[in-house]
Amino acid sequence: MATRINFIDLYSFYNDLDVSVIERLMEDYNISCSIKTLGTTRFSSDLGEHQEKRMAVEEDKVENARKIITDAIRSGVISKEGKFRA
Repeated sequence: MATRINFIDLYSFYNDLDVSVIERLMEDYNISCSIKTLGTTRFSSDLGEHQEKRMAVEEDKVENARKIITDAIRSGVISKEGKFRA
């Protein structure tokens, strides 16, 4: 019998570079993630208009992924522009 894997929307991004970095970090820690682009846009005077991207991770990996993202923000690897959703 197949086991169902639930993905939880964990984090929203507006910066494409941040998405690439986080995807790579998740891969390095063997955390499966899925990135989807939404129709929501955000306008920033210095960055222009950006579409929201959401990262979902496996339900049992949410806390590990949250720590990885938090550490990446603290160390300046990604910007502080995103927000946690879960």
